Amino acid sequence: MPRPQTQNESLVGGRTFPIGTLRGKFMVVDGVDVELDGKPDRLAPGARIRSAQNMLVMAGAITGQKYLVNYTRDAAGMLREVWILTPEEAVARRESLDKPFLNIWPFTSNDTLNTQ
Repeated sequence: MPRPQTQNESLVGGRTFPIGTLRGKFMVVDGVDVELDGKPDRLAPGARIRSAQNMLVMAGAITGQKYLVNYTRDAAGMLREVWILTPEEAVARRESLDKPFLNIWPFTSNDTLNTQ
């Protein structure tokens, strides 16, 4: 059976988010500098922030405001997509920052260097 490509908050009246989307407490500090769960972070170039109404929001318009969000990261670990949650979406269970890279393919190698 194929794995679904989304995790669905629409079951509780919300939007559909990509698999691997995480949850956190988000605040824009200045421009691309943000706080996620109280720790410094950065928005990726071209990052998109969506309001609870699913409209694009400019980071400068929400500077200093705290939100509960779902988010994804890019391959460099920067915030790529941020969705400000509605109260209905906020009640749906989701992974949080304590597992920060679940939405990035874990590139690993079994190769070892021969140092002899």
